[in-house]
Amino acid sequence: MPGWPSVDRAEDHELVEALRRADTDAPAKLYDCYGERLHDYAASFAQDLAADAVHDALVTAQGCVHRLKEPARMRAWLYALTRFQVRARMARRTPVDGVPLPELEAQEDPELADLVHETLGELGRNKREVLELSLRHGLTPAEAGAVLGLTSRQAAGRLARARDQLENAAAAVVLARTGRAHCPDLSAMLDGCEYPLTPLLRRRLSGHISGCEVCTEGRHRQVSAAKLLDLVPLAFPPISLRRRVIDTCVNPEHDQTRTLITDRGDSFDRTGFPTAVEHRSRRRRPRRLAPVLLAGACVLAATGAMVVINGREASTGAPLRSAPSPSSPAVPSDPAEESPTPDPVLEEDEPTPAHTPTPSRTPSARATPVERPSARHAAGPTPTRRRPVPPARLRTSCPKAIDGAAKIGLGARNAAVSWVATASQGLDVFPASGSIKAGGSVAIWVTIVDPSAAGRGRVAFTSNGGSASCSLSWDGDGPETSDPTDEPTSSSEPTPSPSVTVSTENTETLEG
Repeated sequence: MPGWPSVDRAEDHELVEALRRADTDAPAKLYDCYGERLHDYAASFAQDLAADAVHDALVTAQGCVHRLKEPARMRAWLYALTRFQVRARMARRTPVDGVPLPELEAQEDPELADLVHETLGELGRNKREVLELSLRHGLTPAEAGAVLGLTSRQAAGRLARARDQLENAAAAVVLARTGRAHCPDLSAMLDGCEYPLTPLLRRRLSGHISGCEVCTEGRHRQVSAAKLLDLVPLAFPPISLRRRVIDTCVNPEHDQTRTLITDRGDSFDRTGFPTAVEHRSRRRRPRRLAPVLLAGACVLAATGAMVVINGREASTGAPLRSAPSPSSPAVPSDPAEESPTPDPVLEEDEPTPAHTPTPSRTPSARATPVERPSARHAAGPTPTRRRPVPPARLRTSCPKAIDGAAKIGLGARNAAVSWVATASQGLDVFPASGSIKAGGSVAIWVTIVDPSAAGRGRVAFTSNGGSASCSLSWDGDGPETSDPTDEPTSSSEPTPSPSVTVSTENTETLEG
């Protein structure tokens, strides 16, 4: 990435050794190598907090370098320290929706630059962050995962999804100019369109490109996510930041300041990486197993008590409740064999008392188990019946109104769901198919093909978790043409507002 000095891995190792030796010029080398990079990364969270966050991160790195177990992870460690500092400052702020992006400068291609700016704003915080760390700052998936608290596989998956979303959006503009001759479908979608492309048409083109082999090949050839990120201007630090960092690190008068900064960030894991609040709470989740373990202990205690009671009855000469098989030696009665025929009065999960005889049972009824094969005595207790796994269920959340475009939420319950969407004439849906992991959710776009005309439409979903549908109606720019009906309609009734209905057949409504 142009604009800041390049640092290889060998220099990272030398920098760690210089910090551990407490060389006087080590803080200056640290800032010169990473100060501008870290400030640009911190500015992606909040521009006004970036300088202070980088200052405290570099001071913490200089004072806590002994905590870093692997010098080869120096680069990811510095980004993790910066992320910890800027998020700690943001936590003390009033929450705001979204993360502001830096203002764009004059570009050679304003339409493409505006599109990149808009798409980055639509990406989730995690997707956008892994995209910037990997493509803008040159971290590997393993390093980006260490910064974000993810595995390398999780980071690579998020990077692939974020890259596809950004490149598909940009390819709608690029291929609209150069790819019409290669794809007849793309050319038909662009017939009669005006430039710049409308947001609605761009979404439709992005959906076509993601499912067309010809356009996907053109996207890989002409669009690069790394080059698209170059359109976002760099956030350079103020000139005074370098002097502040060096002065705090080496000036004896700032010993107390250094102590306060390092103590505030003194929350590290075994590898030396800072531990965020959400990571600490995530590690405490296994404590929820305590009620389960306590219940298991109670069951074992109850079982032991039953064994003791039965043993006492046997030692005192009390009559046993079931006669031994004639073909086998006499053995004490097993509580599980006392009542092989379940009592229809009891619930399935309610155990039959084994230490007291049932008054309603007659001796002839108790003699029935004696004629059964003795193999049941050797088989041991009957295994507990497992409850069946509930089937997958598709959940939907339909929009209350549609104005050109709207989002429909889909979720999966109990198990993963693979779904396919079908839109009626007058509507377009993107994406048209996909899969959702158990407990997850996605959002899809439904757009009106001709927003100038009023109409009605329906988006139907089929999946292994059931079917669902969203019925939509909208008012166009011109007069709406109502469907003919056999019943007379009063002219004094008000025009119904746009409505949305959800088919509840084999599905559940998505909460939230």
